[in-house]
Amino acid sequence: MRTGLTLSCACLALGFTLAGATVATAQQPVRIGVIDDLSGMYSANGGPNTVLATQMAVEDFGGKVLDRPIEVISADHQNKPDIGSTLARQFVDERGVVAVVNGGASSVGLAIQTYAKQRKFTTLISGGYAANFSGTGCSPYGTQWAPSTGELANAVAEAVVKGGGKKWYLLTADYVFGHNLSADATKAVKAAGGEVVGETRHPLGTADMSSPLLTAQASGADVIGLANAGPDLVNTIKQAREFGVSSKLISMLVFANNVVALGLDTAQGLRFAVNFYWDANDDTRAWAKRFMARNGNQVPTMGHALAYIATTHYLRAVAEAKTTEPAAVDKAMKALPITGGMLKNPRIQSNGRVTMDMYLVEVKSPKDSKGPADIYRIVDTIPAEKLFLSPEKSGCPHTAG
Repeated sequence: MRTGLTLSCACLALGFTLAGATVATAQQPVRIGVIDDLSGMYSANGGPNTVLATQMAVEDFGGKVLDRPIEVISADHQNKPDIGSTLARQFVDERGVVAVVNGGASSVGLAIQTYAKQRKFTTLISGGYAANFSGTGCSPYGTQWAPSTGELANAVAEAVVKGGGKKWYLLTADYVFGHNLSADATKAVKAAGGEVVGETRHPLGTADMSSPLLTAQASGADVIGLANAGPDLVNTIKQAREFGVSSKLISMLVFANNVVALGLDTAQGLRFAVNFYWDANDDTRAWAKRFMARNGNQVPTMGHALAYIATTHYLRAVAEAKTTEPAAVDKAMKALPITGGMLKNPRIQSNGRVTMDMYLVEVKSPKDSKGPADIYRIVDTIPAEKLFLSPEKSGCPHTAG
């Protein structure tokens, strides 16, 4: 009898232990980590406002999923791949993060996504523009919401070449994003009947662009294509005006904050492609006004809007799948329509690439602008099928399904 009584007590104690563990799991927050450049050269493209956009998505979703509170934590990767990878390990292994929203230097995001494939957690690439995220570096648990270098180049190159800009010289940021954009621009220019006559690569954070600009000017090129972004882009455009070559510039990745930094006097007339503009429709305006009311009236970039949209879609998929298990969530993300009206005709391909129609925009002149946030005129809408590669052509090994 004593043996039976002891066994019964042990089973009862085990039952209480298991019940306690279940309650503890149910109460543990669903943690989403934002790993971005929070203080460096790309922090205005994404940075603290990406954290805000992610938090707004959680709030608008109701703050809970699977009967658990949702928590957003963030960290600064300083545009260093080793720091980004370490932060991802700490977030997932020590703090229980189930999904990472990422922006800043693509080299950092690719390091994070490489770990995500091994460790099996979700990545939402809202501010990584290298094609590798949904190409050779794709993850079965990752989605790339930012347009890649291929789409950015294709959206402008054909029109420029057909307009007479046949000879291009490229100024390229010397890291994975710049290399990707340069390669894709070269392909797009050649496909349109033009040629690239030369290229200068410059380090990240180059303050003096006079030598690359003079080299480009001496090449006899019709077009100086900018395969850089952020402060490098802003410095290049400002200095190009000083050298009298600004009319030859073609920019392929420009953010709203870059235009604000340049000022409309300097930036007016620039044309480039975006997949989000705050004043595009009623849905974008409604969200942007709430966003700007909380950040000192800073105009949202593509990256900010994409962090909000990606986080919202992720949480909808978690609710649909009834789990945070990444394979199940990924399946639900690809099956569910992307709602909200902030992107035009969006869908997720089997390689994790989010496609959508894109806008060709032109920066307004000061006299045409109605206020500090009124910076673009939408010139054209480019259908997704004209810009995005099929999964089979992307180089991603995870294209089934």
